[in-house]
Amino acid sequence: MLETTQDDINALDNVIKVGGFARPQIKMSVYKNRRGRYKDILLWCDADRGTCKIKPMFATNYAYELVEIDDLKIKIQPKIESSAF
Repeated sequence: MLETTQDDINALDNVIKVGGFARPQIKMSVYKNRRGRYKDILLWCDADRGTCKIKPMFATNYAYELVEIDDLKIKIQPKIESSAF
């Protein structure tokens, strides 16, 4: 995980303009050597350092070409246990 550089922003100029994205603050390099659809990508994120939260914005390959990723939401239902407390 690294902060974006001016070279990154220059390379992403077209992706940011076409996609309507704000300027990312952080990039994460994702490498996966097993079977998987998302291999060798950079995940560009917005960071709220006050609350230590990172929000993914978009992904590119290492050549700064946009990679489409499905929007996935995972819902976890709370486990109901009886307790005396």
